[in-house]
Amino acid sequence: MSQQQSGNGVLLGAIVGGAIGAVSALLLAPKTGAQLREDLSQACQTIGQKTKDIASTVGQNTRKLAAAIKEESSSLADKAKESNHNVMDALSSTKEDVKDELIATGRSSHGQGAV
Repeated sequence: MSQQQSGNGVLLGAIVGGAIGAVSALLLAPKTGAQLREDLSQACQTIGQKTKDIASTVGQNTRKLAAAIKEESSSLADKAKESNHNVMDALSSTKEDVKDELIATGRSSHGQGAV
């Protein structure tokens, strides 16, 4: 499991645990019905806002990660293309050298046989 997934699991656990703890504390506290409803409403609003903040942070981090991956993959593709061109140039040059060598060798062997 990656660190990001592990961190997300811990974060989710903290949110759920906090929500359960807040609701339990509110339900077990000696309050009137109106006070209890008001406290529950505020706790739900707070949890909702924290969830939105976390979702926003996760979204921003995901966009940054996607941009970094795109940039890195583009860079790797450019390097692969450049490397391919270098290999093709080297092969072409070697092919020409071998061709020239074969032509030169063919001429010298013809010349020797005629002597």
